[in-house]
Amino acid sequence: MLKLLGFFDDFGYSGELAAGPLGAQVQASGEPDEAEFLDYLDVGHHLTYFMEAEVDVLTGEVHRHTSGCSSLVTDGMWVWRADFAHYLEAYHVPLPADFVARVRGLRHQMPDLVGADFAPIFDELVRRFGWTHVDPWDPESVLRPQPRAVLTRAEFVSRGRQERPAGPWGKAPRKPRRNKGRG
Repeated sequence: MLKLLGFFDDFGYSGELAAGPLGAQVQASGEPDEAEFLDYLDVGHHLTYFMEAEVDVLTGEVHRHTSGCSSLVTDGMWVWRADFAHYLEAYHVPLPADFVARVRGLRHQMPDLVGADFAPIFDELVRRFGWTHVDPWDPESVLRPQPRAVLTRAEFVSRGRQERPAGPWGKAPRKPRRNKGRG
Protein backbone atom coordinates (compact mmCIF):
# COMPACT_ATOMS: atom_id res chain seq x y z
CA MET A 1 0.00 0.00 0.00
CA LEU A 2 1.19 3.47 -0.95
CA LYS A 3 2.03 5.82 1.91
CA LEU A 4 2.55 9.57 1.54
CA LEU A 5 5.04 11.63 3.51
CA GLY A 6 4.98 15.42 3.90
CA PHE A 7 2.35 16.49 1.39
CA PHE A 8 1.45 19.60 3.37
CA ASP A 9 -1.59 21.79 2.65
CA ASP A 10 0.84 24.66 1.99
CA PHE A 11 1.81 22.98 -1.30
CA GLY A 12 -1.76 22.96 -2.58
CA TYR A 13 -2.67 19.39 -1.68
CA SER A 14 -6.07 18.62 -0.27
CA GLY A 15 -8.23 15.70 0.71
CA GLU A 16 -6.56 12.35 1.25
CA LEU A 17 -3.21 13.65 -0.07
CA ALA A 18 -2.92 16.50 2.45
CA ALA A 19 -0.81 16.18 5.60
CA GLY A 20 -2.17 19.35 7.23
CA PRO A 21 -0.53 22.78 7.44
CA LEU A 22 3.26 22.78 7.73
CA GLY A 23 3.33 25.56 10.34
CA ALA A 24 1.30 23.45 12.76
CA GLN A 25 3.89 20.66 12.61
CA VAL A 26 7.06 22.62 13.36
CA GLN A 27 9.01 21.18 16.31
CA ALA A 28 12.07 22.37 18.20
CA SER A 29 13.96 19.13 17.53
CA GLY A 30 13.55 15.93 15.58
CA GLU A 31 14.50 12.29 15.84
CA PRO A 32 17.91 11.61 17.43
CA ASP A 33 19.03 10.07 14.13
CA GLU A 34 17.52 12.83 11.96
CA ALA A 35 20.74 13.24 9.94
CA GLU A 36 20.48 9.61 8.81
CA PHE A 37 16.82 10.15 7.85
CA LEU A 38 17.91 13.15 5.76
CA ASP A 39 20.47 11.01 3.94
CA TYR A 40 17.80 8.36 3.33
CA LEU A 41 15.34 10.90 1.89
CA ASP A 42 18.02 12.48 -0.31
CA VAL A 43 18.97 9.19 -2.03
CA GLY A 44 15.42 7.99 -2.72
CA HIS A 45 14.38 6.81 -6.16
CA HIS A 46 12.98 9.67 -8.30
CA LEU A 47 9.63 8.88 -9.87
CA THR A 48 9.18 12.29 -11.49
CA TYR A 49 11.38 15.26 -12.27
CA PHE A 50 9.75 18.68 -12.31
CA MET A 51 11.70 21.68 -13.53
CA GLU A 52 10.17 24.31 -11.28
CA ALA A 53 11.86 26.20 -8.49
CA GLU A 54 10.09 27.24 -5.29
CA VAL A 55 11.19 28.74 -2.01
CA ASP A 56 10.50 27.64 1.55
CA VAL A 57 6.76 28.11 2.09
CA LEU A 58 7.25 29.51 5.60
CA THR A 59 10.24 31.84 5.13
CA GLY A 60 10.26 32.59 1.41
CA GLU A 61 13.98 31.75 1.24
CA VAL A 62 15.74 29.48 -1.24
CA HIS A 63 16.99 26.17 0.10
CA ARG A 64 19.03 23.22 -1.09
CA HIS A 65 15.99 21.53 -2.67
CA THR A 66 14.58 24.67 -4.35
CA SER A 67 15.18 23.34 -7.86
CA GLY A 68 12.76 20.53 -8.72
CA CYS A 69 11.29 20.65 -5.24
CA SER A 70 7.97 18.97 -6.06
CA SER A 71 9.55 16.05 -7.89
CA LEU A 72 8.33 12.79 -6.39
CA VAL A 73 10.70 10.37 -4.67
CA THR A 74 10.10 6.90 -3.22
CA ASP A 75 11.65 4.03 -1.32
CA GLY A 76 9.16 1.59 -2.82
CA MET A 77 6.58 2.00 -0.07
CA TRP A 78 6.59 5.69 0.87
CA VAL A 79 6.40 8.63 -1.55
CA TRP A 80 7.57 12.17 -0.71
CA ARG A 81 8.38 15.43 -2.45
CA ALA A 82 12.07 16.05 -3.14
CA ASP A 83 11.99 19.04 -0.78
CA PHE A 84 10.63 17.08 2.18
CA ALA A 85 14.19 16.62 3.46
CA HIS A 86 14.49 20.43 3.70
CA TYR A 87 11.36 20.70 5.85
CA LEU A 88 12.49 17.83 8.07
CA GLU A 89 15.92 19.44 8.47
CA ALA A 90 14.68 23.00 9.01
CA TYR A 91 11.50 22.38 11.03
CA HIS A 92 11.91 18.85 12.41
CA VAL A 93 8.42 17.90 11.24
CA PRO A 94 7.22 14.68 12.87
CA LEU A 95 7.75 11.45 10.99
CA PRO A 96 5.09 8.71 11.02
CA ALA A 97 6.00 5.88 13.42
CA ASP A 98 5.78 3.22 10.71
CA PHE A 99 8.13 5.23 8.45
CA VAL A 100 10.61 5.60 11.31
CA ALA A 101 10.42 1.85 12.04
CA ARG A 102 10.89 0.96 8.36
CA VAL A 103 13.92 3.20 7.85
CA ARG A 104 15.58 2.12 11.08
CA GLY A 105 14.85 -1.51 10.17
CA LEU A 106 16.68 -0.88 6.89
CA ARG A 107 19.55 0.69 8.88
CA HIS A 108 18.90 3.97 7.03
CA GLN A 109 19.94 2.32 3.72
CA MET A 110 17.74 2.94 0.68
CA PRO A 111 16.52 -0.40 -0.69
CA ASP A 112 16.54 -1.38 -4.34
CA LEU A 113 13.30 -0.60 -6.13
CA VAL A 114 12.13 -3.95 -7.51
CA GLY A 115 9.66 -3.47 -10.33
CA ALA A 116 7.51 -6.51 -9.56
CA ASP A 117 6.97 -5.28 -5.99
CA PHE A 118 6.59 -1.61 -6.89
CA ALA A 119 4.29 -1.87 -9.95
CA PRO A 120 1.04 -2.13 -7.90
CA ILE A 121 2.14 0.79 -5.69
CA PHE A 122 2.92 2.85 -8.79
CA ASP A 123 -0.55 2.06 -10.18
CA GLU A 124 -2.07 3.34 -6.93
CA LEU A 125 0.09 6.48 -7.10
CA VAL A 126 -1.08 7.19 -10.65
CA ARG A 127 -4.70 6.76 -9.57
CA ARG A 128 -4.43 8.91 -6.41
CA PHE A 129 -2.71 11.78 -8.21
CA GLY A 130 -5.10 11.56 -11.14
CA TRP A 131 -2.36 11.18 -13.73
CA THR A 132 -3.38 10.14 -17.22
CA HIS A 133 -1.36 8.83 -20.14
CA VAL A 134 1.26 7.26 -17.87
CA ASP A 135 3.11 4.15 -18.94
CA PRO A 136 2.88 1.27 -16.48
CA TRP A 137 5.87 0.54 -14.26
CA ASP A 138 8.21 -2.08 -15.73
CA PRO A 139 7.79 -5.15 -13.50
CA GLU A 140 11.16 -6.48 -14.71
CA SER A 141 13.09 -3.40 -13.59
CA VAL A 142 15.37 -3.10 -10.57
CA LEU A 143 16.61 0.36 -9.59
CA ARG A 144 19.63 0.65 -7.32
CA PRO A 145 20.04 3.67 -5.03
CA GLN A 146 22.24 6.38 -6.53
CA PRO A 147 24.65 8.66 -4.64
CA ARG A 148 23.25 11.85 -3.14
CA ALA A 149 22.38 14.29 -5.92
CA VAL A 150 21.76 17.38 -3.76
CA LEU A 151 24.10 19.36 -1.56
CA THR A 152 24.00 18.96 2.18
CA ARG A 153 22.70 21.99 4.04
CA ALA A 154 26.24 22.93 5.12
CA GLU A 155 27.47 22.70 1.49
CA PHE A 156 24.50 24.78 0.28
CA VAL A 157 25.08 27.52 2.85
CA SER A 158 28.83 27.53 2.19
CA ARG A 159 28.34 27.78 -1.58
CA GLY A 160 25.84 30.61 -1.15
CA ARG A 161 28.38 32.60 0.84
CA GLN A 162 31.06 32.02 -1.80
CA GLU A 163 28.83 33.17 -4.66
CA ARG A 164 27.89 36.51 -3.13
CA PRO A 165 29.71 39.44 -4.68
CA ALA A 166 32.04 41.38 -2.44
CA GLY A 167 31.62 45.06 -1.76
CA PRO A 168 28.58 47.29 -1.59
CA TRP A 169 25.29 45.82 -2.77
CA GLY A 170 23.97 49.06 -4.29
CA LYS A 171 25.06 50.93 -7.40
CA ALA A 172 28.43 52.57 -7.42
CA PRO A 173 28.30 56.39 -7.42
CA ARG A 174 28.48 57.92 -10.89
CA LYS A 175 31.45 59.94 -11.93
CA PRO A 176 30.67 63.62 -12.46
CA ARG A 177 30.41 64.74 -16.09
CA ARG A 178 33.00 67.10 -17.42
CA ASN A 179 31.96 70.00 -19.57
CA LYS A 180 33.89 69.59 -22.81
CA GLY A 181 34.14 73.24 -23.77
CA ARG A 182 30.48 73.79 -24.32
CA GLY A 183 29.86 77.06 -23.01
